[in-house]
Amino acid sequence: MNKKISVIKNYALSPDVLYLDYNISSEELNIDSLVAKLSNITNKLRLLSIMKKMESSFASEDYISSIGYAEIILSVLPDNINALRGMGMSLFMLKDYSRALELFTKSLNFSTEKEFEYTYIGWCFCNLNFHQKANAAFEKAIEINPLYQPALEGRTQALIHLHGERLDRVNSLDKKLE
Repeated sequence: MNKKISVIKNYALSPDVLYLDYNISSEELNIDSLVAKLSNITNKLRLLSIMKKMESSFASEDYISSIGYAEIILSVLPDNINALRGMGMSLFMLKDYSRALELFTKSLNFSTEKEFEYTYIGWCFCNLNFHQKANAAFEKAIEINPLYQPALEGRTQALIHLHGERLDRVNSLDKKLE
């Protein structure tokens, strides 16, 4: 008999985190395969629980715990966009802009909404006083989404800093010439 038995069909807990779709024929139905599939589901549910704890820690401004939960997720799923972003945001809030920059840059490889990453890459560069690079990152975000307000605000800040740096150089040259 070739009848399909749907064990779990389109079980999506989060589109970027978990997606399970198991269809097996009656010939493949055995205890070992079911145990393996249920073990897989259990592990993914544990990761989802850790993801929720990461989000909850971030929301309550417990950024150290949020980073710890993200590290657990990334040790199992190193390309998980939510964990990369969550850890990046926590590091950003802790003012560890260099490490946050690394994570946002890595998450670009997996992101479908790259304007978010480019905006936070820009903010990291801004806080590290690399305003030219910050402006370039904000520009990339705006190319993707011309109405993305955080990128527009970031670009404005980067341009203000760049203008200030240019004025400082001009004033410094004027003083040297006097």
